Amino acid sequence: RVNALKRYKILDTPPEGAFDNVARLATQIFKVPISLVSLVDAEQVYFKANIGMGKAKFTSRGVSLCSLAVLKQQVTVFENAPEEPCLLVNPNVAGSFGLKFYAGAPLTTHDGFRIGTLCVIDKTPRPFSADDELILEGLAKIVMDEIELRLSAIEETDKLQQSNEELSAINEEMTVINEEMSEKNEELLQIQSSLVESNQQLAESETALQLAITSAKLRMWQIDPVSKSLQYNFVLAEIFGYESPVPMTYEQAIGQVAGKFRSVISDEIERSIREDKDYDMIYQQTRFNDGKVIWLRSVGKVTRQENGELASFSGMVMDITEAKEDEQRKNDFITMVSHELKTPLTSMNGYLQMLTMKAKKNEDDFLLNTIDRATKQVGKMTSMINGFLDVSRLESGKININRQIFDMAALVKESEAESIVSITSHTVIYAPVERTIVDADMDKIGQVVQNLINNAVKYSPAGTTIRVACETIAGNARVCVQDEGMGIKQSDIALLFDRFYRVESAEMKSTSGFGIGLYLCAEIIHRHNGKIWVTSELSKGSTFYFTIPICTE
Repeated sequence: RVNALKRYKILDTPPEGAFDNVARLATQIFKVPISLVSLVDAEQVYFKANIGMGKAKFTSRGVSLCSLAVLKQQVTVFENAPEEPCLLVNPNVAGSFGLKFYAGAPLTTHDGFRIGTLCVIDKTPRPFSADDELILEGLAKIVMDEIELRLSAIEETDKLQQSNEELSAINEEMTVINEEMSEKNEELLQIQSSLVESNQQLAESETALQLAITSAKLRMWQIDPVSKSLQYNFVLAEIFGYESPVPMTYEQAIGQVAGKFRSVISDEIERSIREDKDYDMIYQQTRFNDGKVIWLRSVGKVTRQENGELASFSGMVMDITEAKEDEQRKNDFITMVSHELKTPLTSMNGYLQMLTMKAKKNEDDFLLNTIDRATKQVGKMTSMINGFLDVSRLESGKININRQIFDMAALVKESEAESIVSITSHTVIYAPVERTIVDADMDKIGQVVQNLINNAVKYSPAGTTIRVACETIAGNARVCVQDEGMGIKQSDIALLFDRFYRVESAEMKSTSGFGIGLYLCAEIIHRHNGKIWVTSELSKGSTFYFTIPICTE
């Protein structure tokens, strides 16, 4: 295997654009920060392409996951590397680098040797589907074709250099022996024949590249930045349902996009071309032949010529209809179950109110205390169900933001009055709030404030102090809630506002929740064009912040 690698004369060579482009495309397709084209030697792993790993050129074979990926023909995937027993002592996984996800497709030579990998890496665990593996395998085939093509070019260059040396010798001898000219001309004809053969090989390599793209079912497209002329492969036409022998135009393709996405897609394409930005859109489109509505994800990037002028705008399309339909079925199920659960809870709450009146009449303090606890549990259940309903509405786009002009000072004062009644285990201190006028949904912003305060109560010891403040900073109303609780690890902070994410720790095992409260808060704030974040120090507490724009008129 090592001998097969060395015959390509590629180890420890400078970066080359062809390999960098494939690696960069891999990061865009899979939305990861790191992609490598690695070559596994006996003791070292060399990086022929390195996107996202700084200036690293090689690493020890003993610590590289690529050395595992070349051991089998299929794609090697570690969706959550720290959970893999074989990787527990790997310094890239257990150390400061913090590798959490790895997927590597082997680079297999024409005679079956696996000499390296095309791999994608992330510092966050993530799923990797069978379709993703097919795409990664297809890209790995493209890389291997480029390596073969590179070797052919090197060999032809060596031949050309040798031929030039022979020609020089011929020129030196021409003054002495004219008879040798015919023989040397024959050699030149042989060289010319070799060049013709080389050009043929280049054409065959281009054909092989297209075959690799086709076999991986990569739906490729290319748009001329100026004329908007469209080029595409047949697998893209297949998913579009385009069966006409006349080439599809850019205008026809845009015309099939669902109405609510059409102007957004057009504007985003223009912006990507104008500002040289990456293009990544999810949208609905109607197939040409059967009228079926499908969900697509399209990614692309502008390429430029050496003089800086625009060359093309190209990328690929993925069919995500099945995933979108699964998501809709899940949301429908959550909505149905949540509504069904609310009916018995409403009845239960009514029964508890009746029992409360009877207990008061009988002056039964024990029963009153028990009913109070039961009522609180019903309230918690109702709050969780409402949370699931809100998640479902958010993801289906059915949640409404009812904006109105109001004073944040009044909202904070209302929250303070509620806290005085409902929070007896902690001291909640509200800083004075000046008049702060915003255009927002008062109920939902109040929901965010109350959620942050409730979290501070839940995750900090009884008897500690919680501080709430609202101030105007750089044209925004900024609200912060500070606690003296357990704090949050830096590795958890980046994921804290993700849906269903819960911090895993010994202290959290006794704390209930489904990890949707902060997700809902983040979605509400984002829909107000605001920001939400947290700062924290372990064992000392956390401070949650959010900002929303204030009214300027």
